[in-house]
Parts: sequence; C-alpha cells; structure tokens
Amino acid sequence: MRKVLYLGLICLFYNCAWLTPKEELKAQYVADQLKEIDWQSVDLYPLFESCEETLSKSLQKECFEAVIKEKIVWVVQQMFDQDSLSFSGTFSIDFKVNASADIHIQKIDGFTGSMKEMQSFEKRIQKEIAFLPFLSPAVKQGIPVTTRFQIPIEIHLD
Repeated sequence: MRKVLYLGLICLFYNCAWLTPKEELKAQYVADQLKEIDWQSVDLYPLFESCEETLSKSLQKECFEAVIKEKIVWVVQQMFDQDSLSFSGTFSIDFKVNASADIHIQKIDGFTGSMKEMQSFEKRIQKEIAFLPFLSPAVKQGIPVTTRFQIPIEIHLD
C-alpha cells in the first residue's frame, strides 16, 4: 500500500507546474505576449522637438509629416530659385526612420523632372533632413523601432 501511495505522490509532484523550470515558463509567457502584439502599429510615432508627445497617435503622425513636408517644400522652392527647377505636380517620398532616429530616403515616385534633377533633389532633401531638429524614434512596447512612411507632396511652382 505504501508503494502505491509513494508512486501516486511521485506522479503528482512530477506533473505539478511548480516543478517546471522558470526559463521554460518565461519563454512560454513571452511567446504568448508576442502573439498578442499588433506589429502593424506603433505606440509613439517619431517626434521632432516641435511635436508634443502627449498628442494622440494620429496627431503625432500629422505633426511628424507636416515637419517633413515643410522641409521638402522649402528644398523645392530653393531649387526653383537657384536651379530654375521646372517641376509642378504630385509625387511621393518613401523613407524610413530607423531605431536610432536617422531618416533615409528609400525612393521617390512620380517625380517628373529629369534624372539629374531627381538625383539633385534627393541629395538636397537628404542633406536638409539631416539638419532637422532632434527626432526621437518610433516606440513599440517601450522599444525604439524602425518605421516606414510614404508622404505625398503636391508642388505648384507655376
């Protein structure tokens, strides 16, 4: 009878969750949490000094895009004044902001100027964006993350 009791106690203890190693429990908890995270959105968008961190997410994004658009329009105006740029219309700029808050232009779509104008335009924008006031990166779950943006720009120089 004792043998059966001891065997029953051993089976009971063997199956208890408190005997499970802590690393295994942590790994399971992390895996469960990762399944619940929405990876398509961020908690905070990249922010310039002029943008309020306390704004809603949509207003944070609008503020970020407004600062970028303002700088791009300024570059286009400078190119028009200095280089007689003859561009009007709508184009979009795809860029990413990495976890260390560096902005990199990925591509420019819809720019109807010459290839030389486009390369000059891209260089100038990259240079001017580098001189923007401090930018904090996007944040997801308290961790800085890389984000991608596509901003449409409408220019009328006529």
